[in-house]
Amino acid sequence: MGGGIAGWLTPGWMNHEPRLAPHIHKPDFVDKMLKDAEDPKEMVMEECKPQCTFWKDKLTRCESQLETVIKINPTKTCLYPMRDYVTCIEACAQPIIHNSLEGIQ
Repeated sequence: MGGGIAGWLTPGWMNHEPRLAPHIHKPDFVDKMLKDAEDPKEMVMEECKPQCTFWKDKLTRCESQLETVIKINPTKTCLYPMRDYVTCIEACAQPIIHNSLEGIQ
């Protein structure tokens, strides 16, 4: 999706960029924690954070620029870079947990 003329004419479509699509191999602890009725999400999210450095750097740049901009316009925020960073981490963690649940296969 997003290749050819539709890729640059259609808003929201873009070519696949691997650095923007985080993925890790399923950690060994996921199945064990799910079997023990524990939530592995926090640990999986910690494993995924290094995959989202592009978005984390973008958020850090926004926060450093915001320190000067906020004096002029106090309504400015870093909401969208924060949303992108959190979405990246969730996009990495959720499929690992969801695909490990019973009844999915």
